[in-house]
Amino acid sequence: MRLSHAYSSIKLFENCPLRYYRQRIKKEVADEGSDATKYGERIHAFLEARLKGSALNAEAAQYEPLCQGVERLAQRGELHIEKELVLTDNLTPTGWWEPDAWLRSKLDILVIVGADAVVMDWKTGKRNPDFFQMQIFAAQVFKHYPEVQRVKTVLVWLKDMKKDEETYNRIDINGCWAEIMTRIQRIHDAYEHGNWPARPSGLCRFCPCRHDCDYAT
Repeated sequence: MRLSHAYSSIKLFENCPLRYYRQRIKKEVADEGSDATKYGERIHAFLEARLKGSALNAEAAQYEPLCQGVERLAQRGELHIEKELVLTDNLTPTGWWEPDAWLRSKLDILVIVGADAVVMDWKTGKRNPDFFQMQIFAAQVFKHYPEVQRVKTVLVWLKDMKKDEETYNRIDINGCWAEIMTRIQRIHDAYEHGNWPARPSGLCRFCPCRHDCDYAT
């Protein structure tokens, strides 16, 4: 079996290798999503539609100033909405559904302005920044856009309109790749040795395996 990766699947493994195995390797369970997940998907869809020319509905109307800010930024460069960036295991660009797709990322907002890029990711949950996701996004941008030398990443917490920002420079990106590769290698090691331990936690109550898992808390 050929393994492919994304930020979400890496975190899935780190949260619980057994869930990763049952959900992504055996494919015997599917995550149908919680109410919070479905809400987040709706808001993402509304923002995408707005930035492609539609009006926001009542549920998302408060984000109009945010959308206008993105549009002002995009006036200076090239705007990409829900941009798919994919690499092979040799770190060369490929397509989302290509058989050699190895690392997939979907960026809510990507703006290219000369040698600079801005990546925004909408978050509808509780503020809890994880810059590993932004490291992956920045590393992907550098591979797909050779002219880009700096990537500013912005986690936008829509509930309270707070932001967490980090800037990555091309000259320093090898450190990010080292962490990405280390964390992905742990998944390949687990696959090679058939080692998928359960990791019970507060996340068990959201797990699609919880009804028949001996370890669920």
